[in-house]
Amino acid sequence: MLEPTKQSLAGIRVVLASGSPRRREIISKLGINAEVIPSLYDETLDRSEYVNHGVYVEDLARYKVREVFERLKFNHKQADLIIGADTLVTLGDEIYGKPKDKMDAFNILTRLSNKEHIVYTGVCLKTPLSELVFHELTLVKFGDITKEQINAYIDTGEPLDKAGGYGVQGVGGCLVEKINGDFYTVMGIPLYTLTKKLNELYSSS
Repeated sequence: MLEPTKQSLAGIRVVLASGSPRRREIISKLGINAEVIPSLYDETLDRSEYVNHGVYVEDLARYKVREVFERLKFNHKQADLIIGADTLVTLGDEIYGKPKDKMDAFNILTRLSNKEHIVYTGVCLKTPLSELVFHELTLVKFGDITKEQINAYIDTGEPLDKAGGYGVQGVGGCLVEKINGDFYTVMGIPLYTLTKKLNELYSSS
């Protein structure tokens, strides 16, 4: 719960550096009235330079937030807190972002079928004086889904704007056999850890 810090957050300008409806929904669950300013950061990081997916997704979140921070600062509209996040779906060394098209979505979902994969979400919380970055991971096991089921899911249009080609909070949840970890990490922001970190930043106790 955010009760120790809700009053502090209510009195400041909070910006969500993401246009994701899922992330807006998670933030609103905490009672935070965040202004949405999607990041314009061009995700050009070289994955080969990173020792693990967690550090990589943390940097993606960090640079997204920094882009919004600098843009607002330049326009003399600085925020008190900027929240940004990035989510990756991984299977071994492979990283799956948003599918390029329906065929790419089909190939990704086929690879994930009947396998356990890992979803990483990195988060950055930035104030004018500090920057806090962290990540969480959740294990997701797909059931043994058929080509017909995959095509039917793709026809809903849901996979095309989701990392890994599926939305666990939507129809894509039907593909998931089990989850080990924070459901909200898969959805876009790890809710438990986000709450904990915000309390650390803003609790007056």
